[in-house]
Amino acid sequence: MTRLQDWQLRFAAFAKERASMPFAWGSNDCCLFAADAVLALTGKDWGADYRGGYDDAKRALRAMPAGGLREVASRALGEPVSPLLAAVGDVVLMESEGRELLAICNGTSAIGPGADGLTSIDMEAALAAWKV
Repeated sequence: MTRLQDWQLRFAAFAKERASMPFAWGSNDCCLFAADAVLALTGKDWGADYRGGYDDAKRALRAMPAGGLREVASRALGEPVSPLLAAVGDVVLMESEGRELLAICNGTSAIGPGADGLTSIDMEAALAAWKV
């Protein structure tokens, strides 16, 4: 996937827009947050198949392919790379509080939707990454 020329401005605007937007299944969960970030950076929407398909955790789990979030990201972005290769704007699979989630690398941390808006997780918790 190729990033748009002004991807850095787009990423900053995306993060600002989502700063206080709380987690919501089917609109601002980790999967669609990552898809929306990739859309902002590239103009390509790999989350289209998931939009409108669920509105709670149970339905989200049913919509997910075997292989979970790793498979979701791999189908959209190709094979994962080491998290050590992740750069700002890349999608990362994180482990937080015993759960896996997708987030976006923001340097030494990754950002994703939390209860009160964006939350930050240290990149040391990254399990895999996908170049955007």
